[in-house]
Amino acid sequence: MYLLPFRNQYRDHDFTLISDAIKEYFPVDSPERLTPQTVLSSPGWKKMGEIVNKEFLAEKAYHDKWGKLTSNLKKVFKKPVSGHPDLAGGGFFGEVIIEEDKKPDFIRQKSLRFYISIIGPFFSIHGVDSSIAILEIESRVKDFNKGNFAATHAITISPAFEYQELFNKLEDELRAFFPGYLFVPYLVGMTTMKNISVADELRDTRSMDTIYEALFGYGSVQECLTRGDRNYGMNDWVKPLDTKEQSLIDLISQHVIEAPSDITLHKVWKLQESKGLDTFKVSGNLMLGMDLFDVIDLSDKSTIIIISEKDRGTPSTTKYKILDNVIEISDKVSLKIINLTQDILTLHLILDFEHKDVSVKGAAVEMKFVQMKTMD
Repeated sequence: MYLLPFRNQYRDHDFTLISDAIKEYFPVDSPERLTPQTVLSSPGWKKMGEIVNKEFLAEKAYHDKWGKLTSNLKKVFKKPVSGHPDLAGGGFFGEVIIEEDKKPDFIRQKSLRFYISIIGPFFSIHGVDSSIAILEIESRVKDFNKGNFAATHAITISPAFEYQELFNKLEDELRAFFPGYLFVPYLVGMTTMKNISVADELRDTRSMDTIYEALFGYGSVQECLTRGDRNYGMNDWVKPLDTKEQSLIDLISQHVIEAPSDITLHKVWKLQESKGLDTFKVSGNLMLGMDLFDVIDLSDKSTIIIISEKDRGTPSTTKYKILDNVIEISDKVSLKIINLTQDILTLHLILDFEHKDVSVKGAAVEMKFVQMKTMD
């Protein structure tokens, strides 16, 4: 297992809320790691201890919040549900048993485990496939001559495969119970910040200092193979549009409303379908990947506004001109008009790129657009 360092800023996503929460409770800027002897005197841990007392050790408060949560999930799923706090960390651990096969010497289980943070508005879910082998051990006590040997085989980290329906259902229930809480993706949860974990000579250092451990407790860190989308949950962390981007969105909305009714290119068009063209050739060692235009606004006769959903749905502008039925965007990218009706526009994306022994030239993708009538 090799874990990457945590980053709070990406081009399209902002995880500053996570880093701010962790810095408040963990000595990530300290030159030394906390030890079992020094942890209790740490200001951040003292602060977390106060929250633990309030959330978990006050009987009525625990029953009114966490007891109510597990009771509600039992009614919704009609399956065994358990939950308990991580008193040494910052989270609540819960489990919905999906399947369980018990034999005298072996137990196989499928479950959905969920984690709720008490140091910030964060949660996550894993589908867990695990087992327990019940084996004989050497013991001087006759009644205690068997031991439980547990293993976690895989975790499913997004609504996928046999977990899809129940994963979505559990996520909906948690979002309803904890309004405003954000899903922590596996890709982020398993990154690291310095000095989150307390020094422990028995732990595998490769799984220490994870974001998951800081937000939810050590029980949320699974050292096993994964299934599903490691990016799942990223939509909760998309950066908001800035002033310029929002003004372009507003301009597109205005153009949608004011669109002419006749047959003209100068409208707002939304991508309906696309397909690669067999005639397109790439020579040289090149992996070609690009974002399609999800929305193109050609209302202005010299400036095009483009939205690509893969780029967090942010609009951008560039100059263009039309020559011989081709919309020239740059010397490397153009759009050939194949068909134009009152509400349908078909274009071919044409690329012209050469660099050393790599050549990309010709019509790459056919894109069919429909006139945009409303802003989704």
